[in-house]
Amino acid sequence: MCKELLTVAGREYKLLSENQPFFLGRWFEKEIDGATHQCTTTDGAQIYFLTEGCTSFDLHFTEITRIRTPYFAYSIDGSEPVRQLITHPTVRLPDADRHAVCIIADGMTEGEGKWYEEIGFALKSILPAEGGRLWGIKPTAPLVFFYGDSITEGIRSVSMAPDSDGSSATHAYPWFCARSLGVTPYYIGYGASGLIRVGWFHTMEKAMDYLSWQHPVEESPAANQHPDLIVINHGTNDGGFLPQEFTVALRGTLAHLYKKYPGVPVVYVIPLVQAHAAVIRRLMADYPNGYVIETEGWPVTFTDGIHPNGAGAKIMGERIAKEIRELGLL
Repeated sequence: MCKELLTVAGREYKLLSENQPFFLGRWFEKEIDGATHQCTTTDGAQIYFLTEGCTSFDLHFTEITRIRTPYFAYSIDGSEPVRQLITHPTVRLPDADRHAVCIIADGMTEGEGKWYEEIGFALKSILPAEGGRLWGIKPTAPLVFFYGDSITEGIRSVSMAPDSDGSSATHAYPWFCARSLGVTPYYIGYGASGLIRVGWFHTMEKAMDYLSWQHPVEESPAANQHPDLIVINHGTNDGGFLPQEFTVALRGTLAHLYKKYPGVPVVYVIPLVQAHAAVIRRLMADYPNGYVIETEGWPVTFTDGIHPNGAGAKIMGERIAKEIRELGLL
């Protein structure tokens, strides 16, 4: 099978090399128990590949979390994602024909050590059933970066459970926004974090340059993945800081962002709790390709008053998509 563009279930992909799945998002290599793994601490990171000649495949994860077993999700030919614990590795396919597969790092516990300890997902291999083959595929749709906190990550989007059981990236607003726009989501969301508050990973500015304390973005495959649009939803966790402090942090973060991704439109979604809304409006007005999406009055539903549930995240994501379309950005 030669390299080409192919369309599966209305989605276009670039066909890559055999036995080389495409890792989209914040993945890095790490040796665990003497074996090379592809690792991520970011819910929403994805893997894309095409299967042929098999009716199932196995994902061999090594469990490195300490609090609760994480979930992955899989989507076959663009179908709705199905969640599965990483300890249940087998995924069934409808038949042995060609199928485009997307694997999503769907849910880990918010409080795992993601910055220094690099706790998250660790994938050792993907093995098709006997007689099967797989090729990497890369989505050709525009790539949208979503910077945010636990709301972007999908914490408590499934239930009130504070661990992986209650969390899901495919029940968070970036997933629904991307589906509505027909784009590919790139998650950079970490619980309890902000522009000032470090949280369970670090600040947004650190997340621009690092996948963990010892893995710079520029030394990973993620360095070659550039956004067509950037969406920010930060500020909820910085609500306890003074407006002057948030102003300094936002100015520095935006300066770094625009230097790193010159010419890329940036959309700042006001926090649902309206934290620092006036500061965000004022500073974003200084950038020619900077936009603000107002959220006051949105009929978002929540699990706990802060985190949208799945239905609320769908409303939020589709509202953001509508605003982006009306701005003519995609």
